[in-house]
Amino acid sequence: MKTSVLSRRRFLTSSSASALLGASVFAGPAGLVSRFATAVEDKNAAQLIVGKDQRLIVLKDGPAVIETPLELLLKPGPTSADILFVRNNQQPENAATMQPHPLEGWKIELSGLLNRNVEIDAAELAEMDQVEHEMVLQCSGNGRSLFSRSAQTKGTQWGRGGFGCVRFGGVKLSTLLEKKGIEPNAAARFVTAEGIDKPAGDDEDFEHSLPLDDVLNRSLIALSLNGKPLPAIHGGPVRLVTPGVYGTMQMKWLSRLRFETSETTNLNHAVRYRVPRKPIKPGSEFTFTFDNSDFDWNMKVKTVLLTPAPEATVAAGKVVVEGVAFNDGQAAIETVMVSLDKGQSWQRARLEPPDERYSWTRFRHDVSLNKGPHSVWTRAIDRWGRSQPLDGSIAWNPSGYEWNGVEQIDFVVT
Repeated sequence: MKTSVLSRRRFLTSSSASALLGASVFAGPAGLVSRFATAVEDKNAAQLIVGKDQRLIVLKDGPAVIETPLELLLKPGPTSADILFVRNNQQPENAATMQPHPLEGWKIELSGLLNRNVEIDAAELAEMDQVEHEMVLQCSGNGRSLFSRSAQTKGTQWGRGGFGCVRFGGVKLSTLLEKKGIEPNAAARFVTAEGIDKPAGDDEDFEHSLPLDDVLNRSLIALSLNGKPLPAIHGGPVRLVTPGVYGTMQMKWLSRLRFETSETTNLNHAVRYRVPRKPIKPGSEFTFTFDNSDFDWNMKVKTVLLTPAPEATVAAGKVVVEGVAFNDGQAAIETVMVSLDKGQSWQRARLEPPDERYSWTRFRHDVSLNKGPHSVWTRAIDRWGRSQPLDGSIAWNPSGYEWNGVEQIDFVVT
């Protein structure tokens, strides 16, 4: 059976209608938090970050870790910046705001294995050819609490709302190099990115190494988010963005790019933000090395169900199953399967393919259900045959990174 595709107008109309159902369909933030994440009591996102929506879920403060309630992502179009999740390991002073910082006077150093080292004023970037990418931005810890059902993981226990789909605009890194007459040496294999943010106490500063070939093909130095100057809390005024990869590698407050033969040995790259290359037993200890693990890079195939919400109470009759599917953008999402009998049988959802390869694919499946408890499972398959494991804990790791198990949501029909 071939996957059917909704017309754009029809799909967006149905999405808007679902959003308007509001309280009758969704359990709301409280229900989501109780099932998947642990919120910080008496903390308001709008108080912690000027300009953020107060409905966001605060998981941690100082720097704030904030999750998006999934019902807010039903609205068509890019995720609004005021409801976009926040995860910063460390951040500059005065960055807890949705306001931008000026480009003028912001310096970016390019150094290492180049024909010449240069320092660029970010204001120059605004005068160069601009490109835009609509892309999924996802914290590598999104869904960490789902791993913890098998064995406890380290770090903030994210639910499923540590992601969004936004439009970044800026200058391709390859374009900048060409404009400035800069050429990497043949020995260069990685680009190590640094920001101006500083660690607390004696912690090691935050930096990551990115594969040079991928960076030259995909990365842009972002100046805007959804058509507006990049907010300070999201890395403004300048951020290195690589579509299709996990959020930790999208370097905020960009200050330096080092072209090098090998990866940095920085703690945050060589030990943190890595996953084992081979499965390990949940709960076991693991010592990360360059030989036995990979850094968080291309995103895995994944679905996130936006409705029904976990533990929701839904009226009997037609029930709308709606969500999004995405991956690293290297192969299109071809199929989203839906199961209402815990994986014994599957049906194809209707898809709304994205206009851009790095965006998400919206899906919808309408079913008629009798009163009682129900479960809905969703699973995406891309053109390369990549999919989601039925048991996501097969990829368990101590840090709880890169969850992509089959989506499994329980709800009640009354």
